[in-house]
Amino acid sequence: MKKILTFISIISIVGVLASCGKEKANTEPKPKTCEQIEPCKTALQYATYVEQGAEDKVYKMEDQTGEHKSYDSLEEAKEDINEDYEQYQNQQIKHYGVVEYILNPHGKYIYKFRYKDFRTGEIKNTTVGISKKQGQYFANEYYSGATKQDVTVNGKIAKHKRYYSSGLDAQTKEEFTPDLIEQY
Repeated sequence: MKKILTFISIISIVGVLASCGKEKANTEPKPKTCEQIEPCKTALQYATYVEQGAEDKVYKMEDQTGEHKSYDSLEEAKEDINEDYEQYQNQQIKHYGVVEYILNPHGKYIYKFRYKDFRTGEIKNTTVGISKKQGQYFANEYYSGATKQDVTVNGKIAKHKRYYSSGLDAQTKEEFTPDLIEQY
C-alpha cells in the first residue's frame, strides 16, 4: 500500500512540474495611471483643489519661495475660497485624461488634464506645473495654459506620455484626451 501511495505521489508531483512553464509569463508592464506616479498624483490633487475652489489648499501646495504662487499669504487664500466650496469639497476628478511632459526627470514636470468641470459639466483643461525641491513636490497652475516654449528643453520638445483614469472606454478616452501642448 505504501508503494502505491508513493508511486501516486511521485506521478502527481511530476505532473505538476510538467505543467509548469506552459503558460507564457506576461512581461509587458501594465499601463500606469496618474495616481501611481507621485508627481502626477500631486498635480491631480492640485487640479482637484483648483476645481473645488479650495484656494487655501492650493496655496499650501505651491512653493511659497518661488515665482509661481497664487497668493501672498494663507489668510489671503482663505478669503478667496469659492462661495460654493462646501458643495464641491468632497468631489474628486474621477474621469480624466492627462498628458505628461518630463522636463527634468529629477523634478520638473508639466501636466495637462482634461476632465468635466464640477459646476458646469463641460469638458475643460487644466495645466499644472510640478517642481521638486528638497524631496517635496510643489505645484503651480498655468492659468492660460502652457506653451510650446514651456515644454521645450535644450531646443527640443520634451517627450510626453498619456495617462487615463481607470475604467474609461475608448469613446470616453477620446473625449478626455488633451491636445498636446506644442500644438499651440
